[in-house]
Amino acid sequence: MKARRLLPLLLAAVLGVSALTGCGNSIDANKAGATLDGEEISLGFMNFMAKYQQAIYDGQFSSMFGEQQDMWSQDLFNEGTNTETSVKNNVSDDIEEYYLLEKHMSDYKVEITDAELSAMDEAADKFMKDNSRKAIKQLGATKEYVKEMLRLSTIQTKMRDAIYAEVDTNVTDEEAAQKTISYVQVGCKSTTDEDGKTVDYTEEEKASIKQQVEAFKDSASDDFKSAAETAGYTVSNASFGENDESSTLDESVIEAANKLKEGEISEVITTDDNYYVVRMDSTFDKEATETKKKSIVTDRKSDHYTEICDGYKEKSEYVLNEEEWAKVKFDKLFSIKVTETEEAADETEDSADGAEAADETEDSADGAEAEDSSDGAEAEDTSKEAEDEDAPDEAEK
Repeated sequence: MKARRLLPLLLAAVLGVSALTGCGNSIDANKAGATLDGEEISLGFMNFMAKYQQAIYDGQFSSMFGEQQDMWSQDLFNEGTNTETSVKNNVSDDIEEYYLLEKHMSDYKVEITDAELSAMDEAADKFMKDNSRKAIKQLGATKEYVKEMLRLSTIQTKMRDAIYAEVDTNVTDEEAAQKTISYVQVGCKSTTDEDGKTVDYTEEEKASIKQQVEAFKDSASDDFKSAAETAGYTVSNASFGENDESSTLDESVIEAANKLKEGEISEVITTDDNYYVVRMDSTFDKEATETKKKSIVTDRKSDHYTEICDGYKEKSEYVLNEEEWAKVKFDKLFSIKVTETEEAADETEDSADGAEAADETEDSADGAEAEDSSDGAEAEDTSKEAEDEDAPDEAEK
């Protein structure tokens, strides 16, 4: 599982945050966090981008980990490092990509209009106004940093769309053709005993299980689903195409399915771990094929975008100031209260794919969603200190 890149999320909205715990910022915002082709990128801005990203994660995972989250010390994404490092690596990568895309705006005739810049200015003002002094301090936010985040993300959105426009979106039926099957999968390797321990089946037990699956297969010709229910089995469905690397089906299942005509049922298929019985539902599933076409186009766009960005990176030099970047810590937690809708959670999935969430950045640049955002995200009242801007900041002690 890869750490998801959520930077575009909520850029069209004003983020409500409250300090919960931890120590204050220990960075020197005026130092360089990185250089790109010799040009310095402010550590203060990079810190803000990282803390903004942290706030999104804190909001998303608070229900799972609670207020005293320990997720930042865990290897949540199975990348061999803690979550803080994984997210900071992604933020650094995004910042490099954003500034590279800015350098190459002329390649695609991309521009930021005065009206868009004016809308970003208003959105930044609103952001600074709607968040408490404590939250702003915790984020390391300034109006200039907020505007820069909006500007870069808008450039990325426009560049991405222009790069996508170069992609051939024509996909033939032959290229995307999908077959759809129903199948029953019955484990034949092991079971769990009364003590919760895994116990391997004996050869006799395996033979008995196979005999039961054979009996199901013989009874399934008229109504596959009903026969499975009677036998106590679960029916699964899957679609696959020729040389479909994305399919999770066992190769032996696909091989057997490809020999079936529509409506036919396979013999019992034996693998090391399971017995299978497959029914061919459709040798050309129109709906699944159309879905596959969209997936192919999405993959083409993503691959082309990555190819262009990688080409820019190869011709540039991005140097991270490791010593200063290490001082950026997620040692204070954020709380985000989203009201009315749960769109933020749904858009997290889209932003990971790099397809939908970034579109909202452009809306924000047009001054549309930023105006209404105060209804969508507001500070959660988690402590007296968070509410009272003049109260002593416990975290600073």
